[in-house]
Amino acid sequence: FDFSGYTDIAIGLGRLVGVNLPETFNKPYVKSSLTQFWNNWHITLTQWFRAYFFNPLTRKLSRSAAFSSPILIILLTQVATMVLIGLWHGISASFVIWGLWHGLGLFLNNRWSEWTRPFMKGLESHPRFYNLTGLLGIFLTFNYVALGWVWFVLPDPKVAFGFLMYLLGMGW
Repeated sequence: FDFSGYTDIAIGLGRLVGVNLPETFNKPYVKSSLTQFWNNWHITLTQWFRAYFFNPLTRKLSRSAAFSSPILIILLTQVATMVLIGLWHGISASFVIWGLWHGLGLFLNNRWSEWTRPFMKGLESHPRFYNLTGLLGIFLTFNYVALGWVWFVLPDPKVAFGFLMYLLGMGW
């Protein structure tokens, strides 16, 4: 809440002096997928990386004969983008791991969404079940993101891994 609060203050101060700054956070913790989370978390940062790194790299790899698999291209570009976003926060192994965590999570989210798309279309005519899948998505996304923060806040990867194992009931 502190960073979101600071950005809200900056947006408000900007409006006071006639400058319209873009929204930075849009309720990311109540989104039902990791993709939606990132589209609503630090919006300006993710839009910048999407426009200036992810999209150009995706286009370049798509034109390359060495990368004929769209799935491999999605994996590489999502992981590379999130690792760079991690490094933007600081140059350390923990931020690289945090970037890998989210890059792999986004890739898995992308594959899961593609695989379940026909099933979800069928559920649209059953609002209770459709809404239940949305709530389950919020629960899973929130917990995935919350576990990822361990890599972000603990500077030593060994300590972070041990803490994650402790949280998951696997000792320490």
